[in-house]
Amino acid sequence: MKRSAIYLLLLSITFAACKEPGRKEMILGKWRSVKIENRDKDEFFRSSLKFIDTMGQSNDDKTNMEIYGVTNMDSLRKELRVQYDSAYAAQMSIDTQSTFSFREDGVIVFGFPGKSEEGKWNINDKGQLQLEEMNENGQTEKVDVDIAELSADNLKLIFTRDLGDGSEKDTSVVSFRREKN
Repeated sequence: MKRSAIYLLLLSITFAACKEPGRKEMILGKWRSVKIENRDKDEFFRSSLKFIDTMGQSNDDKTNMEIYGVTNMDSLRKELRVQYDSAYAAQMSIDTQSTFSFREDGVIVFGFPGKSEEGKWNINDKGQLQLEEMNENGQTEKVDVDIAELSADNLKLIFTRDLGDGSEKDTSVVSFRREKN
C-alpha cells in the first residue's frame, strides 16, 4: 500500500513538473517588435510613393506651375522622395525598435524610440491581453488585444480600434520576438 502511494505521489509530481506554462507565464519578459502590419498605414506609403513617382508626368509646364508651383518636376520628385524616405525610415524604426516588457507584478513597460511608459497588463478569461495606461490627458485607457500567437520566442498581437461610428475598424498586427538577456 505504501509503495502504491509513493508511486502515485511521484506520478503526480512528474505531471506537475511537465505542466505546460500558461499564457501569463509565457508572456513574461521583454519583447521587441519586428513588424507592424496595418492596412491603412501600408496603403498610405504605397499610394504616396506612387503619387511622387508619377506626379506631373502627364501635364505640361504651365499646368505643373499652376498645380505644383514648379516646372522642374524631376527636382520636385527627388525632394519629395527624400522626405518620403525619411518618413518611411522613421516609421520602420518605430516598427522594429519598440519593446513591451511584461513583469510578473502586472506592470508593462512600453519602450518606444526616445521614450518609455508604464501601464498594467493581464490576461482575461477570453485569453485576450488587457492593457491599461494613462493617456496624455491623464485619463486611464484600457484596451483588449487578441493574442494571435504566443510561443517561447514569438508573440503576435492584434490591436483593433473602432474608428468612431462603429462600422469601421483600424486593425494592426504587431509581431514581436523575445529578447534574450
